Amino acid sequence: MENRLAIMAVLLLPLAGTLAGANELFPNGPASGRLLAAGNNRVMVLSPTGEVLWQYSTKLTHDCWLLPSGNVLFADGESVTEVRPDKKVVFQYKAAEQKGGGTYACQRLENGLTLVGENSTGRILEIGADGRIAFSLATTPCQPGNHHNLRMVRKLENGNYLACHSGARLVKEYSPQGEVVGEIKVPGRLAFAALRTAKGTTLVTCLDQVIEYDKSGQPVWSFSVKELPETPIQNLTGLHLLPNGHLVLGCYQAYRNGEGSGLLEISREKRLIWRYANPKSDSTMMAVQLLTADGKPLEGPCRR
Repeated sequence: MENRLAIMAVLLLPLAGTLAGANELFPNGPASGRLLAAGNNRVMVLSPTGEVLWQYSTKLTHDCWLLPSGNVLFADGESVTEVRPDKKVVFQYKAAEQKGGGTYACQRLENGLTLVGENSTGRILEIGADGRIAFSLATTPCQPGNHHNLRMVRKLENGNYLACHSGARLVKEYSPQGEVVGEIKVPGRLAFAALRTAKGTTLVTCLDQVIEYDKSGQPVWSFSVKELPETPIQNLTGLHLLPNGHLVLGCYQAYRNGEGSGLLEISREKRLIWRYANPKSDSTMMAVQLLTADGKPLEGPCRR
């Protein structure tokens, strides 16, 4: 009996070590589900305790989505690519102009087209499965080849386009005809991600804070990295608005002297729900999408 117990203890040691290590990655407790996240030159699916369940090598990825099919769509500066779980590429668009970074934003539309934010040219594109451009919209300001023409771009439910002109610190809403129907100037160092909420407000990440603006462009809520002084946070970028109102955030160059948060979830009351910290493996984690416990997209519209 004693020998059997000793053998069982030895067999359980690797598992115990894995669980302990994973818990160290989530110092405030595990996430509520799996996480699709962009790390250092990879897109990955993490378990709620930090185990890497799936990964795919990329360039420095700014945007990624888990599609209902189970495929992953991502934009890594060089291209917008869709891969199956078995890592077979089923769609790819590579910008002809790569100076400054070709493509940083992507979104699969309901009609099957793929939205692409082409940073190098400042264009918003809709591209078919055959790679042909079905729609093109030139945005301003744009300096050809500049690194900060466009970051996140989203097509809205009203058919308009929400675009982050990162270097100009502007978030603009464009009609399909190119008319600017809304504009927000953010106070942060740059405008990275923006999304439209169900109530018509706009959430924007600008590195040191997240700000919510009403329909007239006035700020109505904000969260600063300084508002959780005991939690090291810097360079807020990726943004996922959950159905319960919480925000899941990704961070660029997340660590200073080994301290920081690669991913985190906060409530609207500015309470930390969880944070993920892994400076040794992924110092930058710009994109994030919270999934269900079994790794599927959350029900309802995915507001990212």
